Amino acid sequence: MDVARVAQPDRARMMARFLDTLRKRGWQPAVMIAYGVGLVVFALAFANFYIPGKGFTYLMSFGSREEARRIDALKNLNYHVQSDSDGYDAQYYVQIAMDPTLQDPQLLTAIDSLPYRARRILIAWTSHVLGFGQPEAILNVYVLQNALTWFLLAFTLWWWFPPSGWSNFLRWIGVLFSFGLCVSVRNSLVDGPSLFLIAFGVLLLESGRRWGATAVLALGGLGKETNLLGGAALVDWPQDLSRPKRWPVLVAKGLLLVLPFALWLWYIQVTVGPAADLGARNFDWPLAAYGRKWAEVWTGLGQAESWRQGWINCGPLWSALMMVTLTVQMLYLLLRPAPSRAWWRIGCSFAVLMLFLGDAVWEGYPGAASRVLLPMQLAFNVLVPAGRGWLPMLLLGNLTLLAAPAALEPPMGDGYKINGTEALVAQGENGRFRVQFGREWYQPERRGERFWRWSRASANVTLVNPHAFPIEADLTFILASLEPKQVSITRPDGEVLWRGPIGDYETPGAISDLRLAPGRNELHIHSQGEGVNVQHDPRDLDFQLKDWTLNLKPAPTDGAVLMGQSTVLGGADGNLTIVFDDGWFAAERQGSTYWRWSKGPAGIVLHNPHATTVPVRIGFVLNAISRRTVQLQLGDGTLLWEGEVASRQSARVELAQLALQPGANHLNFTSSLPPSGADNDTRLLDLCLKNLVIEAGR
Repeated sequence: MDVARVAQPDRARMMARFLDTLRKRGWQPAVMIAYGVGLVVFALAFANFYIPGKGFTYLMSFGSREEARRIDALKNLNYHVQSDSDGYDAQYYVQIAMDPTLQDPQLLTAIDSLPYRARRILIAWTSHVLGFGQPEAILNVYVLQNALTWFLLAFTLWWWFPPSGWSNFLRWIGVLFSFGLCVSVRNSLVDGPSLFLIAFGVLLLESGRRWGATAVLALGGLGKETNLLGGAALVDWPQDLSRPKRWPVLVAKGLLLVLPFALWLWYIQVTVGPAADLGARNFDWPLAAYGRKWAEVWTGLGQAESWRQGWINCGPLWSALMMVTLTVQMLYLLLRPAPSRAWWRIGCSFAVLMLFLGDAVWEGYPGAASRVLLPMQLAFNVLVPAGRGWLPMLLLGNLTLLAAPAALEPPMGDGYKINGTEALVAQGENGRFRVQFGREWYQPERRGERFWRWSRASANVTLVNPHAFPIEADLTFILASLEPKQVSITRPDGEVLWRGPIGDYETPGAISDLRLAPGRNELHIHSQGEGVNVQHDPRDLDFQLKDWTLNLKPAPTDGAVLMGQSTVLGGADGNLTIVFDDGWFAAERQGSTYWRWSKGPAGIVLHNPHATTVPVRIGFVLNAISRRTVQLQLGDGTLLWEGEVASRQSARVELAQLALQPGANHLNFTSSLPPSGADNDTRLLDLCLKNLVIEAGR
């Protein structure tokens, strides 16, 4: 029997049954493909926000100006930080997620308004629980929840917008790729998950699961307080109001709706203080802030400055589209009442809310109103009748679709790259190694594997060493400018690290063995020129720093590297020190390799200033002038290591968990042969101790 011939008709029959099922449901294959393309486009757009080593934390919008206030749980995490920026709301919510019980006292200073932010606790709790209380996992879960709820919302919307025609596709994609929802994803805000909870609650309601709908909408109130307006869907107009027998059930639903939020407000009041803050400038008299926004938009559209970077970057234009869209939605809902429809009751509630929104919601380009009023967007798309006559209305109510590409524009990176061991880069007692750009710098840009920043004038860069000990960095970079000029890189004391001419070409540069003391290390890049403008770019462009790479490494002092936390390296009676006795020649160095030759038997004294023992880990490479056996002993004669070395036979030695007693601890090196001479060296040499690293407290 020919199996292939039998299988082929079976596949044909299965496909025929599948297409017949679609026809019975009214689904169109071409429209289904369009839905699938929409899902893929979003997945690819979201994937573009991934930064190696930092995950999707670009979407958290951490601002550099808030770094000093952040809680300790974030210190050693590798996340993207926007330079010269205050950041945005998610940076506060994710810190609450580290301790959603609000017991961490650091939250009071880390969060701009803890009682206000803490009201929106749902995403913080789900992040904490799904992240098992681990800071790095919490951070990752938090940032991924917007993407997850976006997909859940996409499939939930099939309840109202099945793939049965292109009108439904427009309504479906108009919600999912609206500017408000895209911004929620782009900045890891609570608006996207909130819209999903409202939509899922209405789906349960329309499926006859009224108490389930009430529970979901009540849960949504913990995500964002305005979600409680979704409770309008629970009032079955006019039956619930016209029949007194239904009033007890209606009251019970209302109590269930507000109870979780009310209890949480009480908890906030008891734990961190007054919870009645409505947010600065969030509300105003009816249409007052709305009118000011229109005036701002018209003024901006008439200014040539708004159009200098082309229409794609014209903020007032995108604001105008948002204002038209929201106005159309509001007027439709208010002028075409349909109180028997759950979505109208929700949409009308948010339309009324729109009238009272304050400047804080409208300001900026295009503004936060489009995401605050997302339920109104969905209600509008559900309620607008089908038919060609309503197509213009539907299009006007979904104009923010045009802004989706701008809202989901992929990240430009950091403008620099850091290489080094995890211990140097990420495990400092004061957090990770940081690079902070001054106010003179514009935001980073990139194309492919190349990355850069433009400066508007002479500029500063601060390298923050989080360790209690110095480290070193090798810097490589490229400098360029639009006009010829001289550029120098100096320390604050005037020490010149690099100097040279640059112009409209790439000038490579390098700084080797840059010593970075614990804390802040400032570099000043001085340009002997002024910024210039180019067509379609309103910025003053002075010079460009491109492909800047920092390679971190230990910083040796007199032939040794001493590492550890400040509490271990220092004490009330002095510092932990390393002293080479007279059996050693002076320290030498070439590049990243450093060493000392011994004259014969030689010793090292490690002084422990503490009253208790200090564990240390010692590592080094040992050579000799000729083949010989070497012993390393403690001062009391305890043998720590023995081995054979030669000029071309190195031994890598690791001494783990050696305990330093209080006071002087002697390490003595001896070899089986006397020292001897070497070519081109007048000294008599015995042992060569290379790259000695002592890690205290390990």
